[in-house]
Amino acid sequence: MAKEQGFVLLESLVAGLALLVMAACFALFARSMELEVADGCRVRAIFLARTQFAAAQADASESRLHAGSYPWQGEAEDLQDGRASYTVQTHINGPGDGEAGSGIYKVSVHVAWHGEAARGQLDLEREVVEHGRRE
Repeated sequence: MAKEQGFVLLESLVAGLALLVMAACFALFARSMELEVADGCRVRAIFLARTQFAAAQADASESRLHAGSYPWQGEAEDLQDGRASYTVQTHINGPGDGEAGSGIYKVSVHVAWHGEAARGQLDLEREVVEHGRRE
């Protein structure tokens, strides 16, 4: 009889250990899903910022870029996805920080996102140059 009681104790320990391992695996899986959503939102924010940089470069190349606020240049649907909604603010400094006619603009893009699963922001800067300017 004592031998059976020891066997039940050993079974209980193994079952408890198995439950701990399963709980740890579940916690790691849940964390990886959170990171996947956060990475997806960050990648979309970079896409939105690059859209603004490309539009600013196109406008600068045609001498249509001016200092000040710059509106969102993409489609309104690009600012929503299933996980979060995004806001994009763009500011143009230039040309050339006071050097008249330099054709160099500093473009700053701020992208913020918020949703049920993710929240964050991203700030990027780039210089944009008027190509093919005629002096």
